[in-house]
Amino acid sequence: MTKRHAVAAAVLAWLLPAGLLTAAPGAGATPTVAPRPSATGDSGDVRSYWTPQRMRDAEPVDRSADGATGAGPTARRTTAGARARAVVAPRSTGKLFFSDGASDYVCSGAAVNTPERNVVLTAGHCVNSGATRGLLGCRPGRYFTRFLFVPGYAGGARPYGAWTGVTALAQPDWVNQCGNYSHDQAVLTVAPLGGRRLVDVVGGNAVAWGYPQREDGVRVIGWPAEAPYDGESAQQCTGSTSAFPETGDAHLACPLNGGASGGPWFLTMTSADVGFIWAVTSRRTTEGPPILLAWPLDRTILTLLAAVRSPAARAARPAQPAVSARGRGPLAVAAVPAVTGRGQPYRLRLRARPGTKVVVQVRRSASARWARLGAVRIPASGVVELTRPATPVGPAWFRLKQGKRVGKKTKVVVRACPLPADRSGAVVAATGCTSPTA
Repeated sequence: MTKRHAVAAAVLAWLLPAGLLTAAPGAGATPTVAPRPSATGDSGDVRSYWTPQRMRDAEPVDRSADGATGAGPTARRTTAGARARAVVAPRSTGKLFFSDGASDYVCSGAAVNTPERNVVLTAGHCVNSGATRGLLGCRPGRYFTRFLFVPGYAGGARPYGAWTGVTALAQPDWVNQCGNYSHDQAVLTVAPLGGRRLVDVVGGNAVAWGYPQREDGVRVIGWPAEAPYDGESAQQCTGSTSAFPETGDAHLACPLNGGASGGPWFLTMTSADVGFIWAVTSRRTTEGPPILLAWPLDRTILTLLAAVRSPAARAARPAQPAVSARGRGPLAVAAVPAVTGRGQPYRLRLRARPGTKVVVQVRRSASARWARLGAVRIPASGVVELTRPATPVGPAWFRLKQGKRVGKKTKVVVRACPLPADRSGAVVAATGCTSPTA
């Protein structure tokens, strides 16, 4: 392998004992075991431990790995001009502080919507060191402690409070199998603060699974803490993703570095503060153009959420796709697309005689009364398009009315889950999601 094509992948905030090596996923792996939450420490002790000075001094520890080597020309072409920008972070996202008992470290994370409303999603290596190779095979990783999640962290400020970790749980394949980056994900429950639960304060994101590596309009949030960043502000990258040839991860042209691990990859947003998370930042390239790597979530995320929650809580179930119809008539309205996903807007294309005014009507069930949505004057082209937000979830019917005349109705269906970039039936059928907060 030439140096020109060599790209090392680094875990963005990872602490491992010196001298231990990682292995390829599955190599010498121990059998997967049922996930078991780990206690993270007393809340009062954690809160007093994280002084402003310790929070400023906490650092990510990157470590080279063999997860992504030989970035070829395709990967290099897609990463030209990778940029990030400082943003006011969605309230549901934040900076995660943790300790190994001797040193203090940082990652990123996001609140997710569960019945208990107290769960943070992050990277597996931000919760557990991951399996390491020893003389007798892979040794299970160890859990970190003293977790503190600070949503909206900015320059030391804690605008929505600092939430102490109660239990932590990483994917069992990350804990037990050497270098299994495809399951580099974890969840953390946090204690109530002032009698309130995390999601009630900042909102809760949905998790989406089964999505392909190629997606458009992806938004990545993180708190990078290595030069030129200082970890004091949220940074964002946006763009299209595709499969990284050497590893199969989804990859995005993005220069975020240590500390951004565990940050959410949003398919789409349903409000300024919550959306659908389909991956979390796992690794980055350390040579060549900057690339972030993340493996899309699969259905094991449901097992992880169920294991960290109370026994009485029910696991989330995927929403089922629906079919739609399109109406036509002398007063024509069409939905484009006729099926869309929550958070992904659609357009109403109105056709009528130029210069006339039409009334757009809507109803949410087949038996409901028609309600006036608004009036529109048709331009000289005879066509006008209205962009509509993809809420609420479910069907809606639209029609045009002009005097006593009414046109044929058209139907649009908003799925509970965002649609993937690949709209083929098999791919759509494989996707699922939980629901975000309003």
